[in-house]
Amino acid sequence: MKKFKFNIEGKAYEVTINKAQNGVVDINVNDKNFVVEIEKEKPVVTPPAPAPRPQLIEQKPAVTHKVSTENQPLTIMKIYVTTGQTVKKGDKLFTMISDGKECDITADKDGQVERINVVVGQNIPSEGASIELKNCGQSSTSQNFSTENATLAPLPGTIVQIVLPEGSPVKAGDLVLTMDSMKMVNNVLAEKSGIIKHMIVQERQAVLEGDPLFIIE
Repeated sequence: MKKFKFNIEGKAYEVTINKAQNGVVDINVNDKNFVVEIEKEKPVVTPPAPAPRPQLIEQKPAVTHKVSTENQPLTIMKIYVTTGQTVKKGDKLFTMISDGKECDITADKDGQVERINVVVGQNIPSEGASIELKNCGQSSTSQNFSTENATLAPLPGTIVQIVLPEGSPVKAGDLVLTMDSMKMVNNVLAEKSGIIKHMIVQERQAVLEGDPLFIIE
């Protein structure tokens, strides 16, 4: 119990706080009892800043996932598509396992399965087992640049966001894109200053360790 005396505009008040619990206070003011509810402050929530809109990237006529086995053997666990099947961007093509960890390879665009070069249980050789997609009802264009000097994927995963699209100026250490691997988001930074001449990958595209991501010139 706490007692207080106040003088407001020349009038005296004796206030006794009898009990306070769960935001409700029982008080006595000049021998009159009152029950007062204390309103809790509402936390201020700051909305997240909107993410930059990704730039549309021209579709390539074919998607070939080439897998390197220099460090760890890769084994095909399951194939989800058949030759001639139409797939949409993000559909699973096959699952492989390396060092006890599974990795799903998904289509990075709409298309049709043209050729399947893998079988379940196969250990993928260093030169390229793959599933190839072709565009449906679209004219094809060829890739007319070398990926020899491209920045490579540091680990297998899926492209989450392209922060700096093709044509953007960039400095060494700038964040170019993010990728998800084993439910962890990893930042891929520019290795040098220049212009992003070619953005090879697209958002939601699955990549393997060592796959080319972008070229800075």
